[in-house]
Amino acid sequence: MKIVGADHTNWRVKDLARSLRFYRDVLGLEPFGLEEFHREERPIVSLRVPPTFILHPRANPSFEPGSTGGYDYLALVVEDTNTEALERHLRASGVEVENRLEGVVGAQGEGEALYVRDPGGYLIELKLYGPLTSQGEDLGVGRRGVERTGLKDI
Repeated sequence: MKIVGADHTNWRVKDLARSLRFYRDVLGLEPFGLEEFHREERPIVSLRVPPTFILHPRANPSFEPGSTGGYDYLALVVEDTNTEALERHLRASGVEVENRLEGVVGAQGEGEALYVRDPGGYLIELKLYGPLTSQGEDLGVGRRGVERTGLKDI
């Protein structure tokens, strides 16, 4: 057996509309299945992160965030901006930046990271890599164009 990648994650959210505004409008993720969800033809909405990974925010109006059962955070790779511009964008969108770190190790090497909370209280790491890994290789993995991220102007 060989694990070849992550496929999706499901998160319970109290307010789906608020979560969609955060992930779609602030972070620029592409939702799909929303129309089918509203027609009650699909039980969940999906948000495409890279082409091979999706986030399912599962609506549950009675959900009250509690113990995370070991969950720490979701790390999302951000490109076509820099840390300062991303932080300005987040603050202008009403999102508090809880922490900013340099030299954070991830799948593509080291980079800078900003930490924010989504409307459901989940911690999100927004990871910015340089064009090369710490070993100097251009991996070309998880690269998204400006139009895909929605962060063209920052």
